[in-house]
Amino acid sequence: MKNLFLFLTLILSTQLKAETKLSAEMVIDDLQFQRPVKGVGRAGTLIFKSANVNNNGIILNLTNVNKFFDSQIFLRPTFLGFTTQFGNYGFTLEENNMLTSIQTMQLQNSNFILDDNQLNLSGEHLKFVNADTDVMLKKFRLYCQSSVNADLVTSCLNYLTLNGTNTAENVYATLDYKGVNLKTGDKTALLAKVKTVDIRKTNLSMTMANLKSVSNDSYIISADTVNLKCAKDPSLTTFDTDKLTKDCLNNLKIAPLKASLVDNVAKSTFNLDVKDIAVEKKIVYLALNSGTLSDAVSTTFISDMLLNCRKETDTDLLELNQVIKDCITYTRINIGEVKSTKPDDNKGSSIKKIAVNSDGGKMLIQADVKIIGFTSRVSIYAMGAFNDTTGKLTLTVTDTKLPLGFTSVKLLMYFLKKNLISKDVTYQNNNIIISL
Repeated sequence: MKNLFLFLTLILSTQLKAETKLSAEMVIDDLQFQRPVKGVGRAGTLIFKSANVNNNGIILNLTNVNKFFDSQIFLRPTFLGFTTQFGNYGFTLEENNMLTSIQTMQLQNSNFILDDNQLNLSGEHLKFVNADTDVMLKKFRLYCQSSVNADLVTSCLNYLTLNGTNTAENVYATLDYKGVNLKTGDKTALLAKVKTVDIRKTNLSMTMANLKSVSNDSYIISADTVNLKCAKDPSLTTFDTDKLTKDCLNNLKIAPLKASLVDNVAKSTFNLDVKDIAVEKKIVYLALNSGTLSDAVSTTFISDMLLNCRKETDTDLLELNQVIKDCITYTRINIGEVKSTKPDDNKGSSIKKIAVNSDGGKMLIQADVKIIGFTSRVSIYAMGAFNDTTGKLTLTVTDTKLPLGFTSVKLLMYFLKKNLISKDVTYQNNNIIISL
């Protein structure tokens, strides 16, 4: 996003000094930018209907009649130039400017305003590509409010709104994002209708609809509506995506959410009805109305779950393995019921009133389990260990409390095998192994 803001500024006033005063308003028909292979040469075209520019008191008002000011863009390492029938003009660039990282950019049927108070860009189509990012916006408006004694990027980091108000009838902007981690090769794609994305001095919020996220062409998350609000560092002056993400995931709140998670590798689907998700003071809070995990072997139903779980500051909330490691050090979970069925057993089995407490790997698990025809309270004492290489959580049972005074671990394992059905849960001696 930072490259987008700076590119638009560069078109009119590349690398302005602090004392430079600039205001501009353009109606752009089409902008096509293609960075030359060696960084020198033709770099695309700029076609506009009109342009009003005030640069340090030098006022230029242009109406592009008969394509008289259609421009060819020319780029050198420290110069951005435009060639027209009228003549040539250009701007000096600093070394290692942001244009060096932009591969292509397209902007169509757009209005652009830049002055002391704002950056305001609206349009029908914007596409931006660099080495690791491919972003497309349709029917959008991007607005930044200028701050006193602050550059454009800092201003946008304190007051930015992205929405779909290109026209009065258009509520949503369309966002199509594709990214790749150049170090790991991991791929991410996101398609959504954006009602609003707001960045303010101390927080970031967004409301999206019809969201679909795909990771490595294998893991798919879909949601009808997403409402999120999280914290932002007020001193941030650069578009540091890693820091923005980290700060957000350490202090956030997500409103009611219905989502579907499809794992094409494990051939499973997880449907979730989430009441609330929050992260605050190194604790993750999750309230789940219901969830259904289905695969070829079984279907597991979860209802009425409340979870409090440890989250260290450096833990990525989107990385399950990291989250599980933290949760073992501190967890409080209450689940109304877990019920499992097999394709050939519609009656299934059920475990109710589950409570899990974990401190430093020492775990106490309690639940109501049907044993010998009647339901009884069972307590399991175990040590938890997670292998982030294999993605397996191992619970080593050390003691039990069963009905009628029984304390047999073997008897417990027998009843668990009968009542907890899932291809992701296996049993070895006194070990319960859960594949995540």
